[in-house]
Amino acid sequence: MHEVSIMESTLEIVKSIAKENNLIRVLNIKLEIGTLTGVMEEALNFAFSCLKQDTVAKEAGLEIYYTQAKAKCDKCNKVFDIDHLNKLCPECKKFCTSILTGYELNIISIEGE
Repeated sequence: MHEVSIMESTLEIVKSIAKENNLIRVLNIKLEIGTLTGVMEEALNFAFSCLKQDTVAKEAGLEIYYTQAKAKCDKCNKVFDIDHLNKLCPECKKFCTSILTGYELNIISIEGE
């Protein structure tokens, strides 16, 4: 369950940013997660609810935004949606290795006071 380590790292970053900006509490955290990361939303939310206790983010909400995985065909340059199992270009049917998006794991914003 890598969601726990992801959330531990996220909360460390949040605590650091809160300290740098003199925030006494964090109200909301927005994350961007690519669809190829394998992150399970339920597990991430559970890890967040457990790990945020006794931190500056103990009252914070968590918003998750998913980025659709996309690839660009090396042969015909078509950009198209992909998933874990299908990376074939819909135009020329070539297997694609140029993944453009889908592995993101970013903090978009932290709201606090």
